[in-house]
Amino acid sequence: MKLTVLSQPAPLVDVEESKLDLGLTGTSDRDAQIEGLILAAQAELDGPTGWVGVSIAEQSVELRLDAFDSPMALPYGPVTGVGGIQYLDEDGAEQTIDGSVYDVLSGSVVLVDGKSWPEVLGQAEAVRITYDVGISDDTDQRVNLMKAAIRMHVKMTFDMDDVATRRRAIRDLTQSLRVW
Repeated sequence: MKLTVLSQPAPLVDVEESKLDLGLTGTSDRDAQIEGLILAAQAELDGPTGWVGVSIAEQSVELRLDAFDSPMALPYGPVTGVGGIQYLDEDGAEQTIDGSVYDVLSGSVVLVDGKSWPEVLGQAEAVRITYDVGISDDTDQRVNLMKAAIRMHVKMTFDMDDVATRRRAIRDLTQSLRVW
């Protein structure tokens, strides 16, 4: 299994929010540094590369598998839609699965009753599933928790707080978001 981020997510926190946390106002020569800290914090916490294990920021990903299975779990959700499923047929030609063959239930791709997966070329990553993950509802508490964790991460990094203390505080804040 290989997962690739196809579209980088927009930052969940903006520079002005972080500047308020840092006690800074107006335009600053540190804006670029703060923006970099926001992007680094989000990458460390959120999405397929993040250690929380979920995708809060909306993004598109591609999952590569060696073969079809049912169900096929789509990691790092919540899944908001499947863009398509492609595979290499037994002759090595790329094919696309018709959307009527599968359904998405609880973050997994499952076969529709009476349908079957086609035979695939016997090589690694012969199946590709593109899908979207994240949460578009800004009132969802998971979004607010992740934003708070990112803001805390930026502030603690900016203030040069102890790394172990910072990690423990952020871990505690995001505990309810973790996917086990």
